[in-house]
Amino acid sequence: MPGAAVQQRDLRSDQGAIFADVARRTRTPSTPFGSVDRPANPCAFALGAGGRFIARAIDVHKNLVGVLKAAYAHKGTGFVEIFQNCIVYNDDVFAPFTEKKNAAGSQMWVEHGKPLLFDGGTKGLTMDRERLVLKVVDVVDGDWQAAGVIVHDQTNRGLAHMLVEMPFGTFPMALGVLFDDPAPTFESAVVTQNIEAAKGKTPNLQHLLSQGQTWQVEKEPRAE
Repeated sequence: MPGAAVQQRDLRSDQGAIFADVARRTRTPSTPFGSVDRPANPCAFALGAGGRFIARAIDVHKNLVGVLKAAYAHKGTGFVEIFQNCIVYNDDVFAPFTEKKNAAGSQMWVEHGKPLLFDGGTKGLTMDRERLVLKVVDVVDGDWQAAGVIVHDQTNRGLAHMLVEMPFGTFPMALGVLFDDPAPTFESAVVTQNIEAAKGKTPNLQHLLSQGQTWQVEKEPRAE
């Protein structure tokens, strides 16, 4: 059964604890001057752990439905990071890219086989071939090919790593299905292995039980 592991990053810091995904400079009772630790990246963690379906979405965005459907359709476990605002702790912490007024220039919804464009198609991502890193380029008159914009390939793990590691601000927030590896699941691989091993063999339970070390228990004569 396919499933989705939903990661809701609301950045709660109740009871003064320092959580792994708390943003830098977040003030809590235990970090009154602001947290200096680098927050964990859930999608990067999932990719590093060998995850085969990695996606991001926003809880109130219309594209969330499509992302969850893709996660359900994936054969195996899916990891979906959902940015969800918490009005109690760190309200509007994701506002720089979740608010409608900021969405165009700060959100990049990726789609397999489509160019990595954002800001109304006026900007895109290309590869800096000298440094082997992504960089933002301007797209003139919609000619993204002339600008060298990369086409999204959701089966490319290396590209997925670069997308999830992009520092927000310099780059937009990559959203949508970032990685989807259609490799066989463990369960299907075991079933296939058993079918291959059974080819050309006739089921015979008695023969199976007679293999290896066997012995026969005979009835002892009764003493008169």
